[in-house]
Amino acid sequence: MSNQTPSDAADWTLRQAIAQALKPQMILRSVLASAIIWLLMASVMPSYSRLVFNGKLASYFAAGLAIVLVSEIVMALITSLFSSDHATQVLPQSPTVVIQGLVAGSVISAAPADMPPDELFALVYLVIALTSILAGALVVLLGLSRAGSLIRYIPYPIIGGFMAGLGWLILNAGFSVLVDLRLNAESLPILLEGEVFRRWLPAAVFALSVLGLRSRYKSAMILPGGILASLFLFYVWALFVIGDMDALARDGWLLPNVSNALHWQLPDLSALGRIDSAIILASAGHTLTLIVVFILNLFLRASAQEIVVNRELNLNRECLVNGVANIASALSGGGVVAYHAPISSALVHGMRVYGRLVGLVLALMFALTLFFGGAVFSLAPSFVPAGLLMYFGLQFMKEWLLDSWSSLPRQDYIVIVIIVLVTTLFGLLAAIAVGIMVAISFFVLEYSRMEVIRQEFSGSFHRSNLDRSFAQNQLLQKAGEGILILRLQGYIFFGAAYRFYEHVVSRISADENGRLRFIILDFKSVRGFDVSTMKDFQKLKRLTDAKGIELLISDAAPQLQTLLFDGGIVEARPDKPPHFDDLDRALEWCESILLAESNLPDANQVTLGQQLAQHAIIRSEDAAAAQAALERIETHVGDTIFRQGDESDALYFIESGRVDVLLRDEGGHVLRLRSMTAGAVIGEVGFYLGKARTASIVVTEAGVLQRLSHEALRRMEVTAPQTATAIHVFIASLLSDRLATTNRLVQELMD
Repeated sequence: MSNQTPSDAADWTLRQAIAQALKPQMILRSVLASAIIWLLMASVMPSYSRLVFNGKLASYFAAGLAIVLVSEIVMALITSLFSSDHATQVLPQSPTVVIQGLVAGSVISAAPADMPPDELFALVYLVIALTSILAGALVVLLGLSRAGSLIRYIPYPIIGGFMAGLGWLILNAGFSVLVDLRLNAESLPILLEGEVFRRWLPAAVFALSVLGLRSRYKSAMILPGGILASLFLFYVWALFVIGDMDALARDGWLLPNVSNALHWQLPDLSALGRIDSAIILASAGHTLTLIVVFILNLFLRASAQEIVVNRELNLNRECLVNGVANIASALSGGGVVAYHAPISSALVHGMRVYGRLVGLVLALMFALTLFFGGAVFSLAPSFVPAGLLMYFGLQFMKEWLLDSWSSLPRQDYIVIVIIVLVTTLFGLLAAIAVGIMVAISFFVLEYSRMEVIRQEFSGSFHRSNLDRSFAQNQLLQKAGEGILILRLQGYIFFGAAYRFYEHVVSRISADENGRLRFIILDFKSVRGFDVSTMKDFQKLKRLTDAKGIELLISDAAPQLQTLLFDGGIVEARPDKPPHFDDLDRALEWCESILLAESNLPDANQVTLGQQLAQHAIIRSEDAAAAQAALERIETHVGDTIFRQGDESDALYFIESGRVDVLLRDEGGHVLRLRSMTAGAVIGEVGFYLGKARTASIVVTEAGVLQRLSHEALRRMEVTAPQTATAIHVFIASLLSDRLATTNRLVQELMD
């Protein structure tokens, strides 16, 4: 146990976790970590209260603070106990609080003007709590449906634009809580006036200073250190320059004294009856925005925590725990949406403490603050909470608008800028919709530029998996130029299909001698195509028919086969299948036609003498000696010539018939590697290397094999050395021909 660290906590049992947490050193470090996180939250909580309860509800500032504290207490208790990672710290944060403030504003605007403040407060709070319950319930559903990896499918520019636009809203919220103004062309002259300028300047200086330090140094202590330094400098200025703290409090430089006002209880639930359709409609847009902001931030922050602590989280479990915690928070008198805070998790990880203990201690600290420590808020200068909001907003904008300039493609960066601009003009939800449309447009444009043709080669180099005689292979090497093979890929759009059509037309036009006989379109890597592209395929079909070129389709998905058949691209003919299962069968069909049109002797039977005569000068008596050394084997369909793993004691010359080469993998599955017909040789590699058989040979068409054993070849080397030499030359030529063909194919693929 002594060598265990909190990084191993994911594997701890409950007993081990308790034993580690109760160590004095661990308790002290955990309390310190909790105190730092408490300082961060206590500094920013007042701004959260003012964002939600302002205007007509400004007098409910203390109640707002209590709601934030209750939210944090409940969230910390539940997530610290049930999160999939001990370092998880869940806190109310500015992105969702800003949107909940917009929800509150829409409710206030839609409520009757003469509604008493206490009823209006109850109405606003209940709507806020209901939005939190709705958001939590949707996240629970995501966890139950195992959609925790949903963030992986959201385009990066959409996320970037969303976060940068959110940063703009948070930056504006910082100005709003101080001077009740937002950054725009109309308010800029007012913001630069004397008293207003003095109000927001310290917050802006604080935000820019912390942002600069965080950009240069990555320590998690910079933010709490900046808060403490600001408090120190403020009180030095207040005591030695101003000298009148009461005057500063009256002028609004300090937060209101809420020491006796933090105790609050749930409002009268009868306010639910006053939530009419007008209020629902008025807040619907902001509520939907809140849900989108909450879900995206939950996934993004949880993913960021994985990087910080170098451990994977169970995102489905995080959705469940976080959703349940937000629902429980709203039902307990909270309701401020909360989610993962990777900065706090980084602090826990860096201080090497047990995060579940930190969460429990943090909940206790917030409970003590709620019941006994309200006076602490009146000690904080009002610019610190606003400065924290400005810092968070500027951080988002710097990360996604400035830092991404050098790392993103220009079109992705344009999407981010568009989303930010639309956010400033029309709001975040509209910006996301516009961003998605722009991203889809860019995607379609970029995808349409992708080459449809994945590979292009001729039948001279790319042959079917049917081994034939040397003479046939030589003929196919020349006549194979009449076979054009095009392997297509992706989803074929109209623009890409037209470029493909133009390319094929250029290839046909370049064939001045009319040698091109077959065009094979392999659809193995095609996922689909737009129906409008059918016109280009139909034009290609008409062109090939006019030129006397056979157009073959291979390995198309069933739904594509139907479209091609209905469009007249493929047709049923007695001498040709409408569709080939794979490229190999399409190639074999073309090769068979080319061989049938040649002047070669009967390709269905090739004797050993004929094969040897093609590679070496051999006398008739030597050919007779070779024939005498062979063992003639008549084969039937289903016969196994040898099995994978057998000893390589002989090689076989196929005089007639056909066999398949079968490979059995470790899982017991059998794969057909190739077929072999008259004139081919079986087992020559293992025969010469002395290796075990690497595949099995099964007869698929009855015929005759000629078997040459090691013993027979050794006797031949003594009694008929010229014949033995001819056999060696034949095998060497056969292997060299295969290697040369493979090299040409590799070279063509590389080009």
